[in-house]
Amino acid sequence: MGVYEDNIVPVKIANLAEYVSERRRISLDEALVYIYSNDMYKDLYDEGAKWWYLSSEALYDEFEDRRKKKTIEVSREAFEFYVYTLEKYALSKRIGGLQALALFKEYEADEFLLKHYDLLHTQGTGYVIDEVQRYIDRRKKR
Repeated sequence: MGVYEDNIVPVKIANLAEYVSERRRISLDEALVYIYSNDMYKDLYDEGAKWWYLSSEALYDEFEDRRKKKTIEVSREAFEFYVYTLEKYALSKRIGGLQALALFKEYEADEFLLKHYDLLHTQGTGYVIDEVQRYIDRRKKR
């Protein structure tokens, strides 16, 4: 990626965060979590795609399209297990729930938990937390 793109993308992200914050009526920190946890974020640095040319409004629309396509239908039990695991993970790592959620989204641990719910929900909390951490650690190495 060129120097121009390396410098313009952070400015675009800041502008997009302000737009997301206003549009969704959330804090700027929550807007950054929204941006960084979306697959579209990585594409902003794709020199060939030139997503950074778009306005904040157009980028937001693209982010929303990606978010909607990634939505998974889950049972109430699976969702409760996910939230339970998220909270226990946050407590075990001494971080806030929002930080844990951002990690789960960034490394797709949320999808891992929901995909393997049938097996994981039968295991102890410590085992599940360890599995999530191993999964995140493997994803970090990519």
